[in-house]
Amino acid sequence: MTSAPPQSSIPSADVNHAAPVTTPGRRSRWFSQTGKAYVGIDVGEHVVRVATLRPIGRNPDDFKWAGRHQFDLPTERNQDMTPEWLDGVLETIDRRLPRCIDGDTNLTAIALPIAWTHYQTVIGTEIPQMRQRCSEMFARSVFQSPAHLSHWPVVGAHHGKPGGEDQYVIAATAEQTACQITDIVSDNGYIVQSILPHGVALVHAAESLTGIDAQCVLWLSQASALIAVRHQTGVGLTRTLPSVPDQILRLDQADRPLDAHALRPYLSEVAREFRATARYAARADMAAGSKKPILIAGPLAEIPGVDEIIATLTETPVAIWSYQGTSRPATLAKHRHRDPELVRRLDSSYAGALSLALAASRGSRRGYGR
Repeated sequence: MTSAPPQSSIPSADVNHAAPVTTPGRRSRWFSQTGKAYVGIDVGEHVVRVATLRPIGRNPDDFKWAGRHQFDLPTERNQDMTPEWLDGVLETIDRRLPRCIDGDTNLTAIALPIAWTHYQTVIGTEIPQMRQRCSEMFARSVFQSPAHLSHWPVVGAHHGKPGGEDQYVIAATAEQTACQITDIVSDNGYIVQSILPHGVALVHAAESLTGIDAQCVLWLSQASALIAVRHQTGVGLTRTLPSVPDQILRLDQADRPLDAHALRPYLSEVAREFRATARYAARADMAAGSKKPILIAGPLAEIPGVDEIIATLTETPVAIWSYQGTSRPATLAKHRHRDPELVRRLDSSYAGALSLALAASRGSRRGYGR
């Protein structure tokens, strides 16, 4: 992959936890093979998705997608976010997360929900003040916690080492909640190497996992949206986008799920935001507008026709995030020959978890990107 890790302060979790003794019958023995695995745990607003990659052969960059798992969180569409609700989310993660088998080494990277993360672009000299402001913001929120900031330059190292007057993207999240989730994951036998912002994980893994040299990754779900631009040496401008309006979400029924036609007004807004983001990133990078495709991922990317609408509205080629490896979990592999298009689209919701798993393979005791 041509991307390089960002120059950032992405948090590195304590990796000195030994795997606990497995309690028989406590939960499903999801990891059925011994040995080393790389695990991505993508905590979403409504669903937690877990993916595991296992190394194959002698090449350290060769993997097979060996497992996937997901479970719902107790979060409704218009959830009243209270401390009690947050406690319920943490308890559900602890109860439903698959426990590792004794003797396995499961190196892990985690992402917290996009809606729980504050993205902003600032001048380098403003980062200390932004850390304080974000801490004040999270302290007043349901998280009641100081903030932890990750940051990386909008323009990469191909333009030289960034300084205090250059622009940086910051990604702030609640430090206390991040630590609580890390402790839960560690107590279940995983070796947590890092907590990463979605934008970083998705961009750095995109070409390796999909084979597509994209200009950006666009994550689209019912609860959140994010665009992360990929430049010559890594991830650059990253920002959240407006989420799907309630009047459209109310059209989503069990017997009649959302389709591309219903989403078109929202996708028009996403297309406008993409064009503005692409222009800004090109100016910052002192480059012409990119001709590379947009890579779309997330549950909305699975809906037939969404890719075509975005391509039409942006006048840019669009590819759906699809795992390029030949080995998939059995739950997907059995559909591959019957309906390859379905499998191709189902991959996209696991883009975050798989990207985190790949990040775990590139981590160390010092974390990711150090």
